Amino acid sequence: MSTSCALFSSRKGATIDYNLPLTVQLRSDPSVADAQLTYQDACGQSQVLPIGVSLQDMLTRKTGRVFEKLLTDETSSLPAPDGAVETALGLAHVDLAILRKSNKRYPATVTVGLIFVYRAANGTVLYGKKIQSIGRGEVEVTEASCDVKGLDTIAQEAIGLVTDGMATQLGTSSKIIASARPSKAGGSHAVPLESTTALSIPAPVDEPASVIFRAIVRHESRDQVFHSGEAVAIEIEVKNEGPGIARAIELLVAATPILTKQIPGVVSIGDLQPGEVKHVTLDGKVGTIHAVAQEDLTLILRAKSPLVQLPSAKRFLVMMKPAPTAEAAPPPVDVDQPPKQASLLKQPKAIGIAVGVGQFREPGIARVKYAARDAEVMARYFKSIGGIPPDRIRTLVDAHAFKGNLVEAVEEWLPEQVDPATVVYISIMGRGVVEPTTGAVSIMPFDGTANSGARLYSLRRLQESLAKLPIQQAVVMLDLSLDPVPGKEAAGTITPLWGSEDDGNAKIMWMIGNRAVQEAHSYDSGQHGLFTYHLLKGLGGAADLDKNGMILAGELCAYTKWQVLKTAQEQYGNKQEPLCLPGPGHGASVRLQPVAQFK
Repeated sequence: MSTSCALFSSRKGATIDYNLPLTVQLRSDPSVADAQLTYQDACGQSQVLPIGVSLQDMLTRKTGRVFEKLLTDETSSLPAPDGAVETALGLAHVDLAILRKSNKRYPATVTVGLIFVYRAANGTVLYGKKIQSIGRGEVEVTEASCDVKGLDTIAQEAIGLVTDGMATQLGTSSKIIASARPSKAGGSHAVPLESTTALSIPAPVDEPASVIFRAIVRHESRDQVFHSGEAVAIEIEVKNEGPGIARAIELLVAATPILTKQIPGVVSIGDLQPGEVKHVTLDGKVGTIHAVAQEDLTLILRAKSPLVQLPSAKRFLVMMKPAPTAEAAPPPVDVDQPPKQASLLKQPKAIGIAVGVGQFREPGIARVKYAARDAEVMARYFKSIGGIPPDRIRTLVDAHAFKGNLVEAVEEWLPEQVDPATVVYISIMGRGVVEPTTGAVSIMPFDGTANSGARLYSLRRLQESLAKLPIQQAVVMLDLSLDPVPGKEAAGTITPLWGSEDDGNAKIMWMIGNRAVQEAHSYDSGQHGLFTYHLLKGLGGAADLDKNGMILAGELCAYTKWQVLKTAQEQYGNKQEPLCLPGPGHGASVRLQPVAQFK
């Protein structure tokens, strides 16, 4: 018989049939016989699907097609073998998320891995490898039962693929093929194999990876109900917490086509180095909804590489309704009244400064309608929601907000109050001035004028003052109408300079209510500036996007940005776009600063 290898295809798929002229013993680690898959059924109960018998049977069949003779432990009476194939179970994992009992089909994947070596009769390892394969399909559940049907078929596909892979590797190994020639042509005597209790591969082994992820699903209305045509964004943060590389990570998005229109079902995340974090945003649109319904949105991570520990799926139950007909807009929330549920956040070392300048000493400067009211209410929120002691809060409004007052509060009083555990909150409402040639932004105090830089307080000066302080973090909220410096209008659009994502000052977060040179909207229905109104509403609980009872600075800014964009377009027919710096995905811990707590 020729020692060359061949691969014959027949019917659907491929049949491995190399017939290397070797007598080989197949040895399986106990992990093969004990192999099983764990999953949760439609009732949320843990279930086990044994796959050991099928895996062992497939190993025997596929290995037998590679070699001329195959011995098992039960065939020890046959002649001594030329070598041995030793196998052990690698990864055995199910990706399946079933939200509830219903007559539905759900996507599922099964991953099965193998570790195998070929050992010559003298004990030398000629070949060793770790491989894994994935079976994909759908399972079926019904309202009448907890059972999951179809998972065994997907498992069989994964087993078939991984054993095919092993057979191909063995049948094409140059060292194994070379060992066949002297065994038969030279008539050398086979040496009995010594029994082994553990499978070892004398090759570098990848360290394990452990992947976690967070997900937030956002939509335009923010009313927890998805409507026809509504924009949807799924924000994903994936992190590798293990010492090894997580290779070829993918995100599966499982939902009805109506819910995830324009969002792909499989998104490549790529490789993740140890400690690496990646952020992905998926933008889509809700399709046409004809009737009220509840739908499942499931996010699953999978890996195409072995030794990756994957997290459980993220599951969202989404209420869907047809597009609403024209109705009277609901009355705005009275944000002047603190929420009925008191905040549990206590920050005894925090500092709060609220500044609101709505009228100015110079009569020609346009008023900012609710600026003083905004600052007064924000100061109350610093106390009731932020848990800041009253004696550590300063409020400066209108004629009490001269430039000298700002300098004294920020550069004299504040440094005397802080230490490395202090978090500083500064909220400034009113009017700002933009230098056209540089884009530099300055705050206009009560005694300020747009023509006199000496009577303005620049944001750069504020940033530098905060950066010098030995504080933990600072959160700065700006609700400013912006004007260019009179008489210095530059050609084209003036772009305010708000700083960059990588300015190195990651301890300061900026929540900017109006990033362009324009008037910031006054929200008459809520009796506040539009941006400040939604900041207060968010602090009262609406910004708790993941419903865990804790509102983080990043959550507050993201919530407020969406609400301002939506309200400005719907009620004023134009755009007011807030800005969050640092933005999502830039790793700044200040975005994780708690600003309210209700659980």
